[in-house]
Amino acid sequence: MRSLRSRLGLGLIASLVVMLGLLWMTVGYSVRVLMEEQLATRLEHDAESLLGGISIDASGAVTLDSQRIQGIYRQPHSGHYYQIRIDSQVRRSRSLWDETLPVQEPAVGEARQAFISGPQQQPLLIWTGAYRKQGKVVHISVAEDLTVMRVGVRRFQWRLLVWSLAVVLVLLLIQQYIIARSLRPVSAAAQDIARLEQGEITELHEQVPDEVRPLVHAINTLLQRQQQRLQRSREALGNLAHSIKTPLTVLQQLATEKIPASDIAAHEQLDGFSRQIDLLVNASLRRARLAGDGLGASHFDLYRDLPMLLDTLGRLHHRERSITVQQELGDTRQLPLEQQDGMELLGNLLDNAWKWAHSTIRLTVTADTPPAIIVEDDGSGIDAGELDHLARRGMRQDENIAGHGIGLSVVRGLVEELGGSLTLADSDALGGLKVAIRLGDR
Repeated sequence: MRSLRSRLGLGLIASLVVMLGLLWMTVGYSVRVLMEEQLATRLEHDAESLLGGISIDASGAVTLDSQRIQGIYRQPHSGHYYQIRIDSQVRRSRSLWDETLPVQEPAVGEARQAFISGPQQQPLLIWTGAYRKQGKVVHISVAEDLTVMRVGVRRFQWRLLVWSLAVVLVLLLIQQYIIARSLRPVSAAAQDIARLEQGEITELHEQVPDEVRPLVHAINTLLQRQQQRLQRSREALGNLAHSIKTPLTVLQQLATEKIPASDIAAHEQLDGFSRQIDLLVNASLRRARLAGDGLGASHFDLYRDLPMLLDTLGRLHHRERSITVQQELGDTRQLPLEQQDGMELLGNLLDNAWKWAHSTIRLTVTADTPPAIIVEDDGSGIDAGELDHLARRGMRQDENIAGHGIGLSVVRGLVEELGGSLTLADSDALGGLKVAIRLGDR
């Protein structure tokens, strides 16, 4: 792919060539027509001067006053010619050297002009007018050689071409300077990306031209989203590490002790902590699987992405019990969430509800702007005094109600990053936990 500079340069050259080519032809044609019109006017004046020098006596003889004849008409093949016809009498200029001009004579009071070939194949412009004088019809034709005029026009066109090429060259130089100056912010953005890769800055500067600003803003938005996801991943890993720290410490202590086979309590404690670690690891792996591997390029589509999410949850929990998911989506098709954020948010909400529900989960998406997401289950619910502490951001799983902690904590963190709000309450319809999320505008 050629650079923008090359493309703009080629585009300018093509445009200028077409424009200057049309200008060259138009100006050349206009100059030629203008000179021909001036020449025709001068020929008409010469014809009127000749008309004034014509005398017709009583016998019909025609005489021409020599004072009215310019010297150029007396030089053989000078390129200036006239021809006068009155009835059968024809008077020609000495410059014709006994040759005759082919003339199409007009009616009295009219005039014609045409391009003909004259003596020695000279290109001529001939002007012919018809007059009435002393009762006689007089046809006067005056012609002039166009060679000098056409040579002058061609010389003018060549000069115009040279100047046009010079103008093209100057405009190209000016354009290259303007492009180089205009692309400096783009080069600065590329340098910012290198600095971003080295960790010197956290986002790109948006002091760039309007045409580039949407791209830079999109990159900064992507960086922000990735930073938020990285932060959530770090928090999830921190929560997981803190959750398994206590049972792992106990396991290490039990491993250093000699536990007799008859100590059933110690073996039960060892088995319980092992199962707890296994459950925590499996829960983290399940959340990672539910989050998916999308890049967040598109919004979460309830009719495309939700069935895949529910199918994944069903496969993860198929050994536990059969759960019915009631969906009330209304007319809402897309959530104002990127696909990966939607998979992570709904995945954690539904996974938490799936673990506590006896048989039914209800997912409701309102048609508000922005929409609200409500997840209810028919589980045992939570005591009113413990609702305020559940899913508090940053709270560890061992400080929360068993089974709810990290999942809802991740949901709360994601909702807050998106500018929304999360509310926990008892479900009046199903009797279990009700989680209501109001999404923010994005």
